[in-house]
Amino acid sequence: MSDLLKEKTFDQITTTELVKRAGISRSSFYTHYQDKYEMIDQYQSVFFTKVETIFDQNGTDVRNAIFEIFDFLYQESVLSALLSENGTREIHIYLRQKLKTLLTTVIPPHLSPKKMDQVRIDYQTTYSAHAIFGMVQLWIKRGKKESPKEITDTLIAIVGHF
Repeated sequence: MSDLLKEKTFDQITTTELVKRAGISRSSFYTHYQDKYEMIDQYQSVFFTKVETIFDQNGTDVRNAIFEIFDFLYQESVLSALLSENGTREIHIYLRQKLKTLLTTVIPPHLSPKKMDQVRIDYQTTYSAHAIFGMVQLWIKRGKKESPKEITDTLIAIVGHF
């Protein structure tokens, strides 16, 4: 799946292509999964659980949460592929929302010299979450050349200090 997602979007990938690339029979695939969506649901479930754990353990420590996400993705080719531009919409929306929620607890007290109203906080957190997500996608697209620490430091330098 991760190789195919480098070539085309998730919706364009067929089960036939998937089993052929994996070198398994269709019957082997269907022994484990009903279809490609069920297979991806299992990967997404693992990712969602991991991200929830990372955010729960780090509280408002955005830097460490982001580092742990990069570290996790550095080792996970299929999950990285799902976050790529060709990946699934659900996982994209989920990660952006989790980032926005985390940033909502950090931006008002740390990045604003004066108290921001809720509208500005919404815009700031949405902007920052999309910026972070865009950097995640670019890092994946570039082949994860930077270490998790290097990309975290780069992201923090660009988006802001947390």
